[in-house]
Amino acid sequence: MGSTLVMLQTNSNQPFIFSSPRLREQIGASFEITLLSRWVKEAAFDMKLPSMSTIEKGIKALPASFWVSDSSGKVIVRFTESDGNPEKLARQLIREVTLRALTDAPGLDVTGVVVQTSSNTVDAGDLNALDSVFLEYSLNRRPALARFPQFPFLDRADESALPASAALSEEELDRIREYAGGSLMVPILSDDHGQVPTQTGKDKDRSLSLPSRVKRTWSRSARRLQLREVIARQDSSLSDEEVRDRIGNLNEDPFQLERAFQDVSDEDGATKPLPELSSVGVIHIDGNGVGAIMRDLGRAFDTVDARLDSLKDAAYQRRDNPCSIKHDRFQWFVMEVNYRLDGVVNQAVAEAWQTVDNIADANHLETLPVVPVLVGGDDVTVYTDGRYAIPFAEAYIRHYEELTEKDDLLSVLAIVAGGKKTDAPERDRLEIADYIIQKPGPLTASAGVAIVGRNFPFHIAYDLAEGLVSRGKKLGKKPGASPCSTIDFHVLRDTTVLAPQDTLEEYEGRTQRPFLIGHYAPERIGGATTASASGGAPQAQDQWKKVLQAVAAFDGKDPDSPGKTVGDPFPRARANRIVKLLAEGKEEQAATEWGDALQNAPGAGLLAQQLKLLPPHSSSSDEAGESLEQIKWLLDLIDLSENLPDGYIACRIARDANGRIACDEASGATTAGGAK
Repeated sequence: MGSTLVMLQTNSNQPFIFSSPRLREQIGASFEITLLSRWVKEAAFDMKLPSMSTIEKGIKALPASFWVSDSSGKVIVRFTESDGNPEKLARQLIREVTLRALTDAPGLDVTGVVVQTSSNTVDAGDLNALDSVFLEYSLNRRPALARFPQFPFLDRADESALPASAALSEEELDRIREYAGGSLMVPILSDDHGQVPTQTGKDKDRSLSLPSRVKRTWSRSARRLQLREVIARQDSSLSDEEVRDRIGNLNEDPFQLERAFQDVSDEDGATKPLPELSSVGVIHIDGNGVGAIMRDLGRAFDTVDARLDSLKDAAYQRRDNPCSIKHDRFQWFVMEVNYRLDGVVNQAVAEAWQTVDNIADANHLETLPVVPVLVGGDDVTVYTDGRYAIPFAEAYIRHYEELTEKDDLLSVLAIVAGGKKTDAPERDRLEIADYIIQKPGPLTASAGVAIVGRNFPFHIAYDLAEGLVSRGKKLGKKPGASPCSTIDFHVLRDTTVLAPQDTLEEYEGRTQRPFLIGHYAPERIGGATTASASGGAPQAQDQWKKVLQAVAAFDGKDPDSPGKTVGDPFPRARANRIVKLLAEGKEEQAATEWGDALQNAPGAGLLAQQLKLLPPHSSSSDEAGESLEQIKWLLDLIDLSENLPDGYIACRIARDANGRIACDEASGATTAGGAK
């Protein structure tokens, strides 16, 4: 007995989110993408499948065979002959969901495809067939923007290439309010006049596209849902009332956030206005090897199949698997990977948020704006204060690694994510010995942080952060070596350079970024020391900690206890002069300047001592090569010193092996030279 598989997927998510410069709209757009799974479930309920059941308290449940995959922006479900005509039902589902997208998320591109299976179970070949059909269909369909034809007599919308649309009617707003309050349990609040706060009087008088108007209306509910989940993950013991109180003390109002990040807010009466940020951090993080797992789920399943019957419960909040392992092990496995990975990513975001909040509290910062705009699969994009962006990225990776290492399923899949040995034999079923990593461990990730000025276009900063991730992955996923998490960052000073690749190439050879960090880094760099390092003895290194110790020395602080001043900081003017000589290709002159600094500049000796402890990026062991390696750290040290918050370096250096020390316990003094 066969069945029919349906795949529904949102496409061009980044253009959909970044189609408007308004932060309010980007929050709403990100939320709309997450609605796909809800639409599928609600449409399936409306189809009244015979196999549907009712569990306790009258809650409806779809059959265990229904869900095949459920991740952000991509859903795969299955219809069997027990529900009637599987193909007819599949096409009905696609029609209902795509029509729903047209009304609830205009401008969002949703694609649905169907394939037939010959058996009553799902296998990797069926998923590959879906991907092939989807690719072929995508190449021959009109883009989503074609839904909004451009005619000469139509007004062009502000801040958009789409035609202008009339303001949303009361009927349309009522429908959104009802769905937000009834299904999402997060009512869209109204003012005394019954107006949705995110659709202001100014909005009604402006030329806005229909997607823009809907995104703005959703933004308040989206932000409240986001805060509710983050708070619950940070402290699961809180009551509903305590969660509501915490939300009230955070930056819920989209107008608050717009005022902090950009000069575009339409609302003069935003509650608790935030101070304008001096810089903005756009963080993009992508898991390493997760894409390879999802592309070859059959091989991943073969690797972990023997362990599936004894998996322990996850130590973080996650959705319950609706499939049955007894009915279809592979189908259950796919959903289990989806939900565990989703749980880990959201938990890591919540814990990284808590980490930077602790640092901000220690700095007497009343509230720190943190805005996740894309959290799906293994991808994360977050906006925050530029000073806290690098700490957020580092904390996220640390928590992501810790959570996946402790997860019974994901830790084994890390073997697959690590890739095959270069000399592994070709065979249908790989053995553990064929992989670079041969025992369970953490998944790794690469983070890119673009630090830009306030009002800088988000989409350009995102492209830059994405480019930094790509550069980090080239280092972290070196063929034949253990995969490593990486951090790369860039402080954009010249706003006239808009091409991310041009920006990164301009700094090629002048810095030591990206940095290898995390669990596997010691295997790559732990035994590496410079020739003149004390004793030359191999030592396992937490590279990020040692980089921060070098920053402390650069600022005239004790590398082991940055709260103590031990001398003068390295002269900034001299550091900038050396960096400028490197940029001009005058390496010999730069080396001469550095040699003079070692003899005469305050703090140079302490700094040089710390730089010798950092793993070299080249194999050169002569004095000239070592000198060049050291001076290439100077731009990194300048940027880090100027763009890290007070107390972070002390907090990070002082944390114990599990990273559990509270930042306010270790940040008694500020980082000299650091951002205020």
